[in-house]
Amino acid sequence: MHNIIFLDEFHEVDLKPSEAFQRFLDLTEKSILDFFPNNSLQECSCPACGSQETLSQFIKFGFRYLECASCSTLYVSPRPSESAIIRYFTESKAEHFWRDEFIQMTADQRNEKIFLPRLQWIEESILEYFPQAISLADAYTKQPLYLEKLVNAKPFSQKVLLQSFLSQEILQTYPEIKLIMGGISQWKEVKIDVILLFDGIGFAPDVRSLFQTVSNMLPPGGLCFLTTTLSSGFDLQVLWDQSRNIIPPLRLNLFSEAGLLQLINQTGFECIEFSTPGILDVEIVTKAIQSKVSTDFSRFVSYLIKHKDEKTHRLFQEFLQASRLSSYGRLLLRKPR
Repeated sequence: MHNIIFLDEFHEVDLKPSEAFQRFLDLTEKSILDFFPNNSLQECSCPACGSQETLSQFIKFGFRYLECASCSTLYVSPRPSESAIIRYFTESKAEHFWRDEFIQMTADQRNEKIFLPRLQWIEESILEYFPQAISLADAYTKQPLYLEKLVNAKPFSQKVLLQSFLSQEILQTYPEIKLIMGGISQWKEVKIDVILLFDGIGFAPDVRSLFQTVSNMLPPGGLCFLTTTLSSGFDLQVLWDQSRNIIPPLRLNLFSEAGLLQLINQTGFECIEFSTPGILDVEIVTKAIQSKVSTDFSRFVSYLIKHKDEKTHRLFQEFLQASRLSSYGRLLLRKPR
């Protein structure tokens, strides 16, 4: 199982301008009240290992987060249904602000630091692991800029969007891409060589069913690329309930490394790559300490941030990547032959 290390450099503000990101968080908190009445939520066990034993909990924007006592995955329970999640990402003011305004503010940076490296990762992995692939499906597309890159992705002659959250006006400009809406129950008849699940497992109400559906769609040797935010990452472990990156309903599931590996094994996939190539963990914690958020930092973390120089911070971030302890996870899964 590969673990890729990244030595690129950028800053959180490059992708999340402070005022605009706070505006998104404020809109998210307000939108939740409109879309998720308490009587519509459903209790669930740990989405990774299925355990019902929990260690701690906190409330974020009205949602209750639990930590699994077995695998340390952080998750929301009770949680919305799939149809409620789809409606939220399609209609809410918060998501419209993210797609129509926020993404445009950081278009160049996202293109350089996220979209192009992601497509390069896909193309290189296809050549190495499944060169005969001709069809590609992307689930839960939310960013118009990403769709522009996806339409030219090589070496695929067939492309499908699964439950995109983009407007019909945007989607109609890409008639060469087949569109399937309606959630995972509508995907079952699709047969595809490669599936992209970028950030999708974070808000999927039933990740185990999602993985099983993906497995049924893929041929033997077929590939699934995914990214997600991990609760076992350094900045989330340090900041916990004070983390601005724990955002419901975008992140109903914040898997630990151990929990996600357990889920992958139980659903029959082979994990070719599990990397945590995050760049920002140390910077995020540094900003939190400087802003004096109401978190009791450990003596080690406080000393590291306050008394060590930028070179040490950079080396520590590289250590987090090498040890799979950054909060940004990227994985490549393969259906066994």
